[in-house]
Amino acid sequence: MLKLSLLVFFKKFDTPLSNPVITKIDYFVLEYTYDFNDFVTTVQNITEKTKAIPVLNLFEVNTMIMPVEGEISSGYGMRVHPVLKVERMHNGIDIIQSEGTPVKAVLEGIVTYTGEDREMGRFIKISHPDNLVTIYAHLKEIQVTKDDKVEQGQIIGTIGTTGLAESPHLHFEVWENNIPQDPLKWLKQP
Repeated sequence: MLKLSLLVFFKKFDTPLSNPVITKIDYFVLEYTYDFNDFVTTVQNITEKTKAIPVLNLFEVNTMIMPVEGEISSGYGMRVHPVLKVERMHNGIDIIQSEGTPVKAVLEGIVTYTGEDREMGRFIKISHPDNLVTIYAHLKEIQVTKDDKVEQGQIIGTIGTTGLAESPHLHFEVWENNIPQDPLKWLKQP
């Protein structure tokens, strides 16, 4: 704004001394106007191009169904472990249900591991698109094998009390890019 005021002021005095100053001010004003117009054009182009980009709804892409219906007895986060009696991270949720109740795959995927360990008991690990992994633990029965392709809703096992479990329930985890996530943020709940 100051440059424009100076330009108007000096144009009133057409002298050999003022002409170089006017020329410089004209240059800066024109340069500023060009830069601004270029900026406006760029913003308009970006706006037009983004209108053509389809909107991706993540809830439609990776909507996980509940692996089993039931009450959530323990949520994701820090807690005192019910068997070990020490405070530690709980990387999933626990869903109470009767022993033998079918457990379903929450999304389609590939079974990458089935087995048993001291803490999780019998468990299944399934890899899904978009670097997602789900884990189903404390199972009584495992009804899939490594490398099986599973569909969303397919029965993969049954509720049990294997591992460090005091009562029948499903321990369920969701991992994204090798980082544990709160499953409730991913699950479509009834």
